[in-house]
Amino acid sequence: MLIDVAFTPSEVQAIDTKVCVVVDVIRASSSLTVICSKKPESLILTTTIMKTNKIASQLTVHPLLCGERKGLPPEGFDFGNSPAEYYRADLAGKTIIFTSSNGTRAIADVIVASKVYLGCFLNAGSVAKKALDYAVTHNKDISFVCAGREEKFAIDDAYCAGYLVSRLVSSIPSDKEFVLGDGAQAALGIFGYYRDDRKLLEMSGAGKNVIEIGLADDLTFLLQRDLIEVVPELITDNNPNPEYGFSVYL
Repeated sequence: MLIDVAFTPSEVQAIDTKVCVVVDVIRASSSLTVICSKKPESLILTTTIMKTNKIASQLTVHPLLCGERKGLPPEGFDFGNSPAEYYRADLAGKTIIFTSSNGTRAIADVIVASKVYLGCFLNAGSVAKKALDYAVTHNKDISFVCAGREEKFAIDDAYCAGYLVSRLVSSIPSDKEFVLGDGAQAALGIFGYYRDDRKLLEMSGAGKNVIEIGLADDLTFLLQRDLIEVVPELITDNNPNPEYGFSVYL
């Protein structure tokens, strides 16, 4: 089993053979993990505001429009992209359409993967276990896919991916062979080098943006380890009813 990290979605090779864990820690994968924990009726991801509005207009029940551009909710949206805000919200039974600047694009880029999960600090232990169990059972490789920022390397996603790799590796049975790809080794190095996770996020481009728009508390919230056991999972024809599923509208 090969365990690797792609620092942008474009780096993933042979996507259809991989278990992909998408990481957009500031903030989409964190927010979507919280949203799924609130047990909405359905969760639909889109890559553009136009697609969000198009889907909303076709539904008989008005959905909650959620997400961001430049960190803030677009005009007419019900919620932004704050995991802390979602944690306080009542979303049970709601239909939610979500779009973001980087995270939903990254998820859309890997939808042909054998399995797609969303990972962050909040569900680290659960997503590591879920990805490992599926990979072992189905003889698949695992790729942690960083959303990046504007299709470029993002230190916050790389740091989180390194942490997730460390959690996964620590849970691999001693009789199971695995290989760490160069990306995974680099991510582990980044995670091991930075001792102050809050400072790292504050220095990142995404972290600076969150602070500038007055949502610094999001950084404190999303750094919590294993707060939530939920693992968001892409709905597919082979698995139409995952426990915490989401779909992607292309």
